[in-house]
Amino acid sequence: MALADNLIDPDLIPSCGGMPHDLFDAWRETDPVHWNPPVDDYQPVMTENVTLSRGFWVLTRHQDVVDVSRDQELFSSHEGGPLIWDFEGELLAEQRAGFMGMRPADHKAVRKLIMPPFAAGELAKFYPEIDRIASSIIDSVADRGQCEFVFDVASKLPVYTFCKLLGVPDDLRESVFTFGNQTADTENPDRAEDPRAAIQGLYGIAHQLAAEKRANPDNSMLSRVVHGEVDGERLDDATILMFFVTLSIAGHETTRGTATQFVRLMREHPEQYELLRGDPDKYLPNAIEEVLRHSPPVIKFRRTVMADTEIGGQQVKKGDKIYLSYPAANRDPAVFADPHRFDITRENANKHLSFGTGPHICLGARLARYQLKALLKEIVTRIPDIHPEGDWEMMRSIWFNAIIKMPVRFTPEAAAA
Repeated sequence: MALADNLIDPDLIPSCGGMPHDLFDAWRETDPVHWNPPVDDYQPVMTENVTLSRGFWVLTRHQDVVDVSRDQELFSSHEGGPLIWDFEGELLAEQRAGFMGMRPADHKAVRKLIMPPFAAGELAKFYPEIDRIASSIIDSVADRGQCEFVFDVASKLPVYTFCKLLGVPDDLRESVFTFGNQTADTENPDRAEDPRAAIQGLYGIAHQLAAEKRANPDNSMLSRVVHGEVDGERLDDATILMFFVTLSIAGHETTRGTATQFVRLMREHPEQYELLRGDPDKYLPNAIEEVLRHSPPVIKFRRTVMADTEIGGQQVKKGDKIYLSYPAANRDPAVFADPHRFDITRENANKHLSFGTGPHICLGARLARYQLKALLKEIVTRIPDIHPEGDWEMMRSIWFNAIIKMPVRFTPEAAAA
């Protein structure tokens, strides 16, 4: 079978300039639990030991994604791992050891262990530092009049925040950032490095830091994980390493991607941007929710069916793979009126599923929202005429809806003043 209209194709999204919503709309209307077949001899770039040899069911309705996400016993993120690729042996064990792929009981216990730093009161203590870093990031570009937005601006705050919370020293921050990006960019055929080298680099840093936290406990999240216990036992090394890898990617992809999409969408919808600029304090929080709904940074996660059942009237069998399509769910007209319209005043924009739902809802969602608010307010108030200039480049991926290069231009702050 050809790759046309097949979600296995990592070139589908870049070729569409974003999500294939025409496809999602057609499926949602006539085939909402859509069978996406495998492709003979298709080999992901990431590694020779991973395939996409099995087809999967694609969920395009908001309610179906919610129902499946909330039932971990029937729709497991552990059995085959949380990613749509077909892992086996050691690689499957890695996926299962990660926070997103744990058994429900283990996931609940570990989540309880690491939640305290994400509590509202604890995060509030960190907000002044986030505000300071956001301001310093714009300081670094405001007088230049142009920059490459993704890596000069959007990526810096979430990486700094993630490393501070996890307990990564400043001299390792750049390495974590580089390895995390390379691990996410798994389907780039032009990458020069070994696809497994980046994740091994993260493992090495995690192993080093875990040893240091064992010897010298502190209040960092990694120290909590290293010294914490589940059912009276310390977490094993594989779980600790995969926890670090997961947060190295999740800790910045959502925030970086959403900030970049914000700049793009405001350029494409100038009337919405004028409204926002008129009263950022009033409109920015909901504008962030609408950007997340309209252009979610994460495309999908996977579940595996644990017993014959049905989803939205479609029979599925034990062992079948389920593809949770967040872009499709976020534009379901049953939930969002005129769903393709970008509207920063949309009353239910926060009903989006871009942070997931159920047991695996993103634990850093509150932090991500605050980082976005801090950074984007600096942009809107200090370099308000920022706009993409020239071509922007999307990641070749079936996992992330990510712009990885976007030159921007703006009136230098000093000139504007």
